[in-house]
Amino acid sequence: MNDTTNGIAYTIVQTLHRSRKYWVYKARDNNTGKFVILKANDIQWRNDPTCIQALREESEAGLKLNHPYIRKTIGLFEDDGAYYLVSEFIEGETLDAILAQNHFKISYELAHKWTLQLLEAINYAHQCGILHLNLNPANIFINNSQDIKISGFGKDPQSWKYANPEESKYHPILFTAPEVFLERKPYDFRADIYSIGAIAYLLFCGQLPWSLDPPLSPSAQKSKTLEQIVINPNLLGKLIPERLFKILNKALMIDLQLRFNNAEEMHSAIISELDIPYIPSTTKAEAISTQTTLTKETILPSQSESSYSKKQHLSESDLSEKEKNVKSSSKKDNQEQQIVITTDHSLTKMQKTLKIIGIISAGILIYIIVKYVIIKGIQNSIKAKQESSVVTPYVTEGTVRNQLLELNAVEGDSTIIGSMEPDADPDEFPPHTVFIPSFYISPYEITMEQWAMVFPGSTLKDEERDLPVTNVSFDEVIQFCNEKSLLDGLQPCYEYVDNYIVCDFQASGYRLPTEAEWEFAAKEGKYETPYTYSGSNNIDQVAWYIENSGGHSHPVGEKKYNKLKLFDMSGNVSEWVWDWYAPYSANVPFSFTGPESGTDKVIRGGSWKDPAREARITNRAYAKPYSKTNYIGFRVVRSK
Repeated sequence: MNDTTNGIAYTIVQTLHRSRKYWVYKARDNNTGKFVILKANDIQWRNDPTCIQALREESEAGLKLNHPYIRKTIGLFEDDGAYYLVSEFIEGETLDAILAQNHFKISYELAHKWTLQLLEAINYAHQCGILHLNLNPANIFINNSQDIKISGFGKDPQSWKYANPEESKYHPILFTAPEVFLERKPYDFRADIYSIGAIAYLLFCGQLPWSLDPPLSPSAQKSKTLEQIVINPNLLGKLIPERLFKILNKALMIDLQLRFNNAEEMHSAIISELDIPYIPSTTKAEAISTQTTLTKETILPSQSESSYSKKQHLSESDLSEKEKNVKSSSKKDNQEQQIVITTDHSLTKMQKTLKIIGIISAGILIYIIVKYVIIKGIQNSIKAKQESSVVTPYVTEGTVRNQLLELNAVEGDSTIIGSMEPDADPDEFPPHTVFIPSFYISPYEITMEQWAMVFPGSTLKDEERDLPVTNVSFDEVIQFCNEKSLLDGLQPCYEYVDNYIVCDFQASGYRLPTEAEWEFAAKEGKYETPYTYSGSNNIDQVAWYIENSGGHSHPVGEKKYNKLKLFDMSGNVSEWVWDWYAPYSANVPFSFTGPESGTDKVIRGGSWKDPAREARITNRAYAKPYSKTNYIGFRVVRSK
């Protein structure tokens, strides 16, 4: 192939990588004999203006940079309809590949060197007015001289969405700054500071700064990191200086206003071994804005050197318990327990105040217990004896008699579950083929009236009868299915065995659809229509979502149905399905009934509070089985 602009011919000698839209080759420059890297758009994307523009932007950004720790960009050319980005070839490996080698141990000195080189390169790029926004181990090369070379400037900040989870030891999203992940523009230099903080922590500690839940998708894992404080390395048995931990922690603040202002500032802090105050990474800037100005001496007692020295030799069981505690902390907890930094004088005053408040609170509590528990209990006991001869049943505002549930037949067939569309989330990939046996499915989400058939103690008003039932946990839905099956003379599908719920898919009773059954029905079964939403590409025709719902659910069946005459498969309320949540994997055979275990149950369809993309047919979400919200409901199926 030829660079028609410069008359340079290249010969491809090796394919290095292939993604959804691009190929990366090792090639020889026939004029100089030197090797280069060629990045080209895949043949099916050759005429796609977005792909071509992306290569142009990457080339333009790279050509502005000339630094020893940044991979050199040579240019961009077009040949036979394909565009090729030409870059320097580096003898070495990516940092991601090095980290994947269990035998390779990164010394403290090497981690220190690479962190400083990263900061020097990024500081130079920032001075040139260029942000990276995709910094992660996969685009950091380590050459034969053990120096770094950064690539990937000018790429789309959301390019992590197209990464294959199986290709890297650490998914790129885990290094993405919170504001980039949440698309809170405009971005600034501090986004790259966050990424460097995560990479540096990994270099020094051998793991990421948070406890991760491997069964979750990369994007779900990322969401959980935004609720966690950075783990102190001493709790992991990693003996790095406390002052260095505080520097890395500052770089990893969720609130960008609390990070270093630029790479040079962080570089200087490491070089000068600056001892800065510790602030939990989930702290909000406004939580400390009115407190004492931070100084070198203003350090919380709970984060002092001595408080961690006692925890350097934890047992394996102690460590997992610590990680559990970090993992279980919620965003709400972190917001409510924001750190307050004070001087010793103000802390003493606060302790006295809290002691007085505690005494007063105890007195109030005793009064409440005496008045409302003891006295009220005696009164209720007397009243119960007086009325023992009278039984008054609980009556709802509208009595509901049991009726059979309406069900539509779905003819079985083989189908492809998942998506390769550009807007698909990583956990929708790779698509996989599965055979769906024929089944019956309720055309509507289960309503409050139908719920009251099974649980007559439920309060029901006339105007609520046709609303989808919500605020029901997965376990309560399982109970509904079994109870309704018994009421209708059917064999229940669910049984509790050693605290696990087991489903008999051959039973005649009601059950939740599997994730595959739900998606098959949403795609209109054997019709396999290519709609984005169930029944249409126009979301307003088929779904109640954040733009048109008015902030609440609506009676079932008000929107257009799909070809199987199923309503609200997109929007209104999200729906519980049977499967445990786990990312799709090409290495694990797909089961029609889903994974055997997990921590979260899949929910499908999007709801009245969600944006349009959440109502896509292939979109996946999840929730704890005990969750009860006003936007999750369900529909039922029966096996044929």
